[in-house]
Amino acid sequence: MSNEQTKTNEQTHFRTCNLCEAMCGIVIKHDGEKVLSIKGDKDDPFSQGYICPKATALQDLHEDNDRLRQPVERTTHGWKEIGWSEALDKVAAGIQSVQKKHGKNALGIYLGNPNVHNLGGMLTIKHLLSSIKTRSRFSATSIDQLPHHIVSMHLFGHMLRIPVPDVNRTQYMLIIGGNPLASNGSIMTAPNMRQ
Repeated sequence: MSNEQTKTNEQTHFRTCNLCEAMCGIVIKHDGEKVLSIKGDKDDPFSQGYICPKATALQDLHEDNDRLRQPVERTTHGWKEIGWSEALDKVAAGIQSVQKKHGKNALGIYLGNPNVHNLGGMLTIKHLLSSIKTRSRFSATSIDQLPHHIVSMHLFGHMLRIPVPDVNRTQYMLIIGGNPLASNGSIMTAPNMRQ
């Protein structure tokens, strides 16, 4: 990605917001760990400079004093920081205990944004899910995308035949349960939604 260095150690990074499937282009200016600004990338071919409040709030998440920066364990005296190896061993033991007592499907897995928009996560999650062997899986899709697929299956014969509205030639559009102006079109990711 492009980086520009200035005299004050200010750097500019061009990235993609991974909080939803719209994947809007963002420009992050920072000085070391200090985020100076997050704005929409006007040169991004899809978002064309648009970002929603979630992308702007990435700075708040990054700088939050309560943000977890390493594993913690609840004790009788409150939360205590622990190392990664110890944390992973405790999680594995807890998963084994629950599944041994209540069955493999007693453990539920939720995969949502942004982990499904992360290449590392997408490449490694398969191995985790295979080893856990639970059918209790939930995702952003099961919460808010499956209705689109079910309707497309019944209306058009296939769950992936999701219609994209021809906004420029539409005389009347009724949208229920969504706000494409706030979500950048989301599943449509259409720049003409903002016109």
